[in-house]
This record gives sequence, C-alpha cells and structure tokens, in this order.
Amino acid sequence: MKRLRRLARLTLVFLCPALCVEVTARAQSSAAAPVPAEIKPPFNLKWGEPSDRLESLIVGAGGKVTGRRPVRGGREAIEVSGLPQDGLKKTVFYFKLGALTGVELVYQTESWAEERYDALMSDMRRRISDRYGDGQQIARRTEKVGVNNVTQTVTGYKWVSGGANVQLIYFSASDPQNAYRIVSVHYNAY
Repeated sequence: MKRLRRLARLTLVFLCPALCVEVTARAQSSAAAPVPAEIKPPFNLKWGEPSDRLESLIVGAGGKVTGRRPVRGGREAIEVSGLPQDGLKKTVFYFKLGALTGVELVYQTESWAEERYDALMSDMRRRISDRYGDGQQIARRTEKVGVNNVTQTVTGYKWVSGGANVQLIYFSASDPQNAYRIVSVHYNAY
C-alpha cells in the first residue's frame, strides 16, 4: 500500500502541473448559449482575499492550518484540514503577495468504494457545468504502469470564465490488493 501511495504521489506531482497548465479554451458559438457565471473561489471567498483574514475565517469554521509551504511561481500554499464537508480530506489555499489566487479541494476517504468516487465526480461535474456551462475534457486515460500491475486512471475537466478557471480531476492507482483514489477541484485566478 505504501508503494502504491508513493507511486500515486509521484504521478500526481508530474501530472498535475501538466493538467494545470492553461489549456486554450475553444470559443463556443451558440447564440442561445447563456453566459457562464463568473468563477469564484469556494466558501464565499473572493479572489485577492488577504491570507490573514482567511486564516481567521478558517478557525471560525472549525478548520485547522496544518501546513505552509512555498510553491512554484512565488506563491505560498496554506494547507487546511477539518473543514466540514463530506469526504473533504484537505483544502489548500494559494496566495501570491498575500492575496488569494487559488483553492484546491481534495476529496479522499479510505472507506469509499470506487462507485462513491464515481458518484462524487459525476455530481461535481454536473453542478459545475450547471453553473459555468460545458467544460472541456483535458485528460482521460487508463494505463498499466510498473511491474506490479498497477492500473492508473486520470480523468479531468476544465471550465473557463472571465479571469478564472476551475478544474475537476479524478485520479486512481490500483493493483489487485490496494487502491488509492482521489477527486480534486482546483479553482484558479489568472
């Protein structure tokens, strides 16, 4: 199981930056198509929210700051756990010069079966599409990796509106005895 998690983490480290790179959105020409809503960060936050204000909101909501680290692009990541939402393992808030530029919601529960992750992914995709229109599929592949018969699956979608985007990613790595699954939602301001 440790080897499977390590392989999954390594894959995510290399995969997520590739998925998070801006994908040019195709213009959708339909006179009847509604204008998608502006993409805002979750939890009724605003882009540019100061990190010190966010920390006080986190504590007020029952969350706990579990880590801070510098990340690529001169940003700071603040990792939070304990926010009350079914299956939400952690939330990572990204700041540049003290202003909110991204939020990552990571859903993972050891007791969930694959069907529960599929249902979560479908429900989130439907809710995001209802709000922001049809998303663009940015990843879909399943492949065997390594000598241990590990099957990896990645599925991803992206919605763009105004100066922000939201990405929905499903990742699974499994062998005959173990499984590592995760659904993540990435909100990013440009």
